[in-house]
Amino acid sequence: MWRKILKVSLASLFLVGSLSVAQAEEWHIDGLGTVDLGKEITVTDGSQTQLHGGMVAGTRKKDYGKSARAAMWSVLTVPPGMNLYPEKAPFPYDTMKLYQIRKTDVRGTYSAGLFVVQGTEKDFFHEGNPKAARFWNDAFREDAQRPVSLFGMPKIGVHEFQALMDQILAEKKDQSMKVKILSFTPWRAIKNRDGSYRWGQEAKVIITNERGLSFPLWISSQLFKEGNTYYLIEVNGSHAAEAQLSDALLFGFYGMKRD
Repeated sequence: MWRKILKVSLASLFLVGSLSVAQAEEWHIDGLGTVDLGKEITVTDGSQTQLHGGMVAGTRKKDYGKSARAAMWSVLTVPPGMNLYPEKAPFPYDTMKLYQIRKTDVRGTYSAGLFVVQGTEKDFFHEGNPKAARFWNDAFREDAQRPVSLFGMPKIGVHEFQALMDQILAEKKDQSMKVKILSFTPWRAIKNRDGSYRWGQEAKVIITNERGLSFPLWISSQLFKEGNTYYLIEVNGSHAAEAQLSDALLFGFYGMKRD
């Protein structure tokens, strides 16, 4: 999965021009809705590229779910209790769709990768954690009580989150990844314009890989539910990209026109 970060950061050379590119007044997520990102941002669909195929195949490798990389991405991007990297089928990542968003102005070009994974309770919870399955099943109702903690764990700050990340990575045999947390907003319920809810988490980090190379990364995850289907949307980009793209995504998700 580390390959995911590196390749997405270079994906502008690979994706643009290879598949459909649209001026992103609208970005449609099949089965969920349409996101308005404004006229300054373009979207490229990379879901049929070699990059996309390699990423999906990487998550299917034996024991990948037990690796430091999977643990890192699970903490940074996956709602508590969900399992994006199970040992047995169904594999949620098989549904992944890949996009790239880009904005260009006089200062330069800013891009980020968007990853959309969808599935039902059977897909995300079939290897246990029924308590989490019950929580997320009810977490999107308009009349649901919004908890101040998830599964008994209080909402934590940067120092606590850093300690949690360090502990999880230290427990892995392949202690190949290091993550420095610079800023962190934990999972919380967010009310959308239409009265529905989504859940989100966001962080700015510096990731150091097994070769000692360090990369600044902005990571934002949004979880929607439509009927019985969950839609996990992950955004990966640079810290500079966050400054240029995050507001468009925030308002786009808030005002999404649901299918």
